[in-house]
Amino acid sequence: MSRPEIPQRSAARRPRGRPLPRTVAAVPDVASLTNTAAVASSAEAPAARVVMAPVKAKPPPWSGKQARAMDGGTLLRRMVGACLAQVEPNAAAIARGSRDPEHVHQLRVGLRRLRSAARGMAPFAGAMPHGWEPAVMPVFDALGQSRDRFIRATTLAPRLRAAGAAVVDDAPPSEEDARALARRVAGSIFMGMVQRLRAFADGAADRAGDDGSGLARLVDRLRKLSRQVTRHARHFDELPFEAQHRARKRLKRLRYLAEFAAPAFARADVRRWMQHASQAQDALGKHIDRMLAGRHFAELAVADPDAWFAVGWLRAKSERSARAAREALLRLREVDGFW
Repeated sequence: MSRPEIPQRSAARRPRGRPLPRTVAAVPDVASLTNTAAVASSAEAPAARVVMAPVKAKPPPWSGKQARAMDGGTLLRRMVGACLAQVEPNAAAIARGSRDPEHVHQLRVGLRRLRSAARGMAPFAGAMPHGWEPAVMPVFDALGQSRDRFIRATTLAPRLRAAGAAVVDDAPPSEEDARALARRVAGSIFMGMVQRLRAFADGAADRAGDDGSGLARLVDRLRKLSRQVTRHARHFDELPFEAQHRARKRLKRLRYLAEFAAPAFARADVRRWMQHASQAQDALGKHIDRMLAGRHFAELAVADPDAWFAVGWLRAKSERSARAAREALLRLREVDGFW
């Protein structure tokens, strides 16, 4: 059976300014960034030394036959390896001095996929390196803060300014912010854990088998997550923000796990479901981003009343995006899961 095509996210629009040079020195591998001297020099390195383009997630490197045969421990290792194929090059680029916001975005996506893989395969995740999640979470959170500032500066601020807002908070991540992020990514705690995760992914399971328990576990999780994501679709716009945000997180996890299972199923069925899932994820993402931005400007308004204009503008836009998210979830609910 041929491997299905998994839709890939489009790259975020890069802000105007100096383009990222790609003609000087090569990005080092992760292992070379775990010693103290390399960390110090990498965190202060100019972006001109980075030559590697941001790396997106790729379709799983296993066939349908392999997916149907792997036991849970083996499938988890392969899933972790697939996540690291996205994490490692983007982490190395940031640690080496990249200021490209797409490296930030793709590293965060890779780490989110890693967390989704571990949660989706929870009965087998005890074999992963001890303390792996606490070791990567500070980087994950820092990437999110950087990404949020970039989105506000490049996507939200121009629209607020055009609407007449006096306060738009259009400052992108500063050079010091970028250096601090680079130091965190290049630090021995994070990079050391990435190496341990790579060793886990490349290692052999204690009792590797071909009982198909891996795919069975994934399908069970897909069914449960799908029900959770669409359960309140009809009233999504009436849900409290916390419930809406939880639905978005579950949808992301559902899509990532579906991508890992996809090679075992018919290509046309996979493509149809992925198209609707992607549309729903985009709609929920736009809505939650607006809600979070509204909370951010409400905090600014405590000290600067002019920020209330942005709060009101975002509230009106959020009401519209909530309805759009509801319709996208209803369409997703009508499509049979390919599993």
